[in-house]
Amino acid sequence: MFGGGSSNSAVTKSETGTAEATTKTSGKSPSPSRDTDTSPSEGTPIKTSDPATASGEKRSGNRSPPARGSSDVPSSEKKRRSSGVSSKASSLIASAKNTLNFSQSGRSNSDGNTQTPLQKLGKQDQALAVPQGQHNNSAGESLPGARSTFRVGVWEDRNRKCRRTMEDTHAFLYNFLHTPAPLFAADSSSKSSKSAVSQKSGLEDDAPSEAVVNQDIVETDNGYFAIFDGHAGTFAADWCGKKLHLILEEIIRKNPNAPIPELLDQTFTSVDAQFEKLPLKNSGCTAAVAVLRWEDRVPSSTSATGSQAIAAAAAAAAASKASETSKPKDGKAEDEGSVSVAIPESAHAKLKPSAVRQRVLYTANVGDARIVLCRAGKALRLSYDHKGSDENEGKRISNAGGLILNNRVNGVLAVTRALGDTYMKDLVTGHPYTTETVIQPEVDEFLIIACDGLWDVCSDQDAVDMVRETADPVTASKMLVDHALARFSTDNLSCMIVRFDKAALLESQNNKDNAIGVEGDVNTDAEGKVRETEKIIGSTKLKIAEGNTPAIGVSASNSGRGHDPVPIEDGDFKRTAIDGPVAEEPTPLEDLDGADVPRTAPPEADMKLKIPEDAVVNPDKAEKS
Repeated sequence: MFGGGSSNSAVTKSETGTAEATTKTSGKSPSPSRDTDTSPSEGTPIKTSDPATASGEKRSGNRSPPARGSSDVPSSEKKRRSSGVSSKASSLIASAKNTLNFSQSGRSNSDGNTQTPLQKLGKQDQALAVPQGQHNNSAGESLPGARSTFRVGVWEDRNRKCRRTMEDTHAFLYNFLHTPAPLFAADSSSKSSKSAVSQKSGLEDDAPSEAVVNQDIVETDNGYFAIFDGHAGTFAADWCGKKLHLILEEIIRKNPNAPIPELLDQTFTSVDAQFEKLPLKNSGCTAAVAVLRWEDRVPSSTSATGSQAIAAAAAAAAASKASETSKPKDGKAEDEGSVSVAIPESAHAKLKPSAVRQRVLYTANVGDARIVLCRAGKALRLSYDHKGSDENEGKRISNAGGLILNNRVNGVLAVTRALGDTYMKDLVTGHPYTTETVIQPEVDEFLIIACDGLWDVCSDQDAVDMVRETADPVTASKMLVDHALARFSTDNLSCMIVRFDKAALLESQNNKDNAIGVEGDVNTDAEGKVRETEKIIGSTKLKIAEGNTPAIGVSASNSGRGHDPVPIEDGDFKRTAIDGPVAEEPTPLEDLDGADVPRTAPPEADMKLKIPEDAVVNPDKAEKS
């Protein structure tokens, strides 16, 4: 349940050091000592006592051999050249190890003297310095409230037999942004200015506010859940784990009348635009994001779910009416721009009597991370696998000027959609596949979000059947990860399960006095309180200002620097230190003849196998004689 990340500088050093690789020997024991650092991600450099050692001498493969009759070659040089094959093989092995970043000394030096790009960005954007929360939560510490109607469980495993680093990241929030009240045409300007002031005083203000830290958070019972599976390093996944929910929250606040699927697409596009300004152009990640929130919805014949959020429905009606009354001169319909349409208050008042409070699940994904909903025991997939083997994605890549070689985009990337990967963004788009599902408390039981490490060896229905009877989401997620390991999955493993509380859902949905999650609810005391994300980041900024926390970006797989790993109950591992060299002790002969050692044959059989005294022991000597 851990992951170790290696810095990019270590990889660069190992690549540049390939041509200079030498095989080194040491007379010291490789065992750890009490005076050395015993971190799992660092090792003790092996020193060379003599650079002229025959087995460790650096040699070039392009040198011409000397003449056979050369007499000016010393005997020691001839001896070294006689083992040239083994020396060259040793050199090649050392070069290969350095190329694959097996050098522990290089990693140790890079960890101590350099910082990763994410750590450096923590000085500019302190949201990246938020410490990991419970269950290694990249969004920070988020706990359920008294009226929470769901529970989150997460389990992850690096899969150390197949993977050297952990490139998965996950984030979740129990009190994501409340559902904003509709933006009316009469007060659109005042709300925009109020939103700007709130934004400045909250997330974007560089000066930390102690009042924000001391205030309580608004309990919304709206959830945010995400898993990011990185490739070409952990940078993109780590950055998304810290930032995507903040970007989504601000976009929703600025566009309260827009449908959430449109805002999710806008969020993913905004993330890609920010990646173009960040240092690493080749890092990317798949993403599976789910937003669970309360909404007042009205019947709609145009929606696949049969209903629509009241604000979005009123905005669509207002935009449609505006387009009919005022058409452009060229006859073409203007972009309605649903994300910025302000609705008349009369239109909202007309729809409000038919509105019903419902629980709605929105999903968005790029890549092959998957979201599965269990409905009455049946698995409903709410995501789409964007792979090179998919026919539709293959056509899109081909139309964009790319190729699918060995089920990879241009023979390089296994997924056809991802966040990041700016060097091939023309082909690997970041536009997500989105869904909208109205939760049915009577039959909807839980949600599974997992990376492809699980789905490569497990079907959707098998996963649902395996954990359906397990109430604890943490235990259930661990069961799926262990199952994937038992089925020889070769990838990192991350699994998040969101278990719905049926009784609490029905109580919140049917009892108006217990309504929660929508701005303006009479029983939601939001005055004097702050958003959960606002408090998490404000607390981090205050600690940085007071000098209690460094302004360094925190990674979910920071070689142990980013978080305290959750202890595993299966057993305690204790690292031992050994003084001096390790030598194998010979086994005493009397122990081999003891009564506890089983004998393969009875003693009388040993007597029969004794060699006669007149037998010839060495036949070669006998022939010579």
